[in-house]
Amino acid sequence: MSDAGIWKTWTLLCVAEAARLGLSPLASAQLHVLLYLANTLAPLFNVTRVRGRVLKRGPFPFYPDVQREIDRLAFSGVLKIERVDFGPKGHLAAHYDLAPSARELQHRLLAASAEARRTSRLFSELVAACFGKFLASQSAIGPVDANYGNTDIVENEVVDFSEWQDENKNMEVARYLMAQLKALQPHVERDGVRLYCDYLDQAMAAT
Repeated sequence: MSDAGIWKTWTLLCVAEAARLGLSPLASAQLHVLLYLANTLAPLFNVTRVRGRVLKRGPFPFYPDVQREIDRLAFSGVLKIERVDFGPKGHLAAHYDLAPSARELQHRLLAASAEARRTSRLFSELVAACFGKFLASQSAIGPVDANYGNTDIVENEVVDFSEWQDENKNMEVARYLMAQLKALQPHVERDGVRLYCDYLDQAMAAT
């Protein structure tokens, strides 16, 4: 499957999980943050990353090419646009929900692919963790995210965590937090996705 096809699958599964949890519609900024975090934390669920590159521009990760795929899903009737907010300088922010006809497509994906089922579980954890913390009111994770907030990378340069595992600072933080918790409470299992979202929430509250 092409990158564009995988992004479409991820978007469908992400919005479907948000709808299942009663957290849809998702604003465009929220959707991009969830897709970005899923891409950085994918190894925790044995999910293959789509592409570990994002342009550092603005307060949160945003993929222009992925937005085109999101728009295609909306135009094709897989997603529905619940409303559009009009911001400064003519900026539009759509809010997406799952169209009724998309449920069958989701079920077919999950039935046919173990990778899709792992990805769905990743989004189930991620959506719940993010909305249980910061994402319901704040999408601007840029300054505190371990990859996107890397001060060695300036505005309008590419944040790249695709080639080497040790370049993915989000996974470094998640694994560190998991090890710390394990040392304190050996019998307690905590998902690294939730621990990383806890870290983001606390870091954003401190700024």
